[in-house]
Amino acid sequence: MSERFIERMSKIALEFPGSPLVAKFVNRASEGHPTRDEEPYTHFCVYFAGFDPNNRKIFIGHHKKSGLWLFNGGHMDKGEVPEESLDREMGEEWGLKVKLEDIGKPRLLTITPINNPTKQKCTSHYDIWYFVPLSEAVFKPDQDLLATEFHTTGWKTIDEARTLIIDPATLLAIDEFEKLFDR
Repeated sequence: MSERFIERMSKIALEFPGSPLVAKFVNRASEGHPTRDEEPYTHFCVYFAGFDPNNRKIFIGHHKKSGLWLFNGGHMDKGEVPEESLDREMGEEWGLKVKLEDIGKPRLLTITPINNPTKQKCTSHYDIWYFVPLSEAVFKPDQDLLATEFHTTGWKTIDEARTLIIDPATLLAIDEFEKLFDR
């Protein structure tokens, strides 16, 4: 598993030339044990940030465990590469399958420090972000599945989202969406 994961992370790193985080991601991947089950303190996660390019909105929610407004995402499971985690997590949280080729390559890398010892052991997440193009009018995620992790979810404009979001990594994603929408 580790060799497969290291190979995939090396290819993902090529998508982010000049990023100061690439070396940290590649070094962490080369250490092995990339999942929460294998290494409970530092591990890899995927975010799948839904957006509607036509309405210039994003899909976010108020996360129960963290208390923050976040995009959907989750931890990688043992034996997975990021795209497999992405596919599984979208099914678990949205109850939907989205073609991976419609999503494309990762759009952002972040390292999120975690300081919540009463709720979780981990100290940092190595986040791989995918931006998932959707249509607000057509997107119908399973509300019961969303309710397991989120108090509420919904479509927000960038300005609306900025009034809710305080998480630095999520704010970086918002910055990327702003650039995307301004193209």
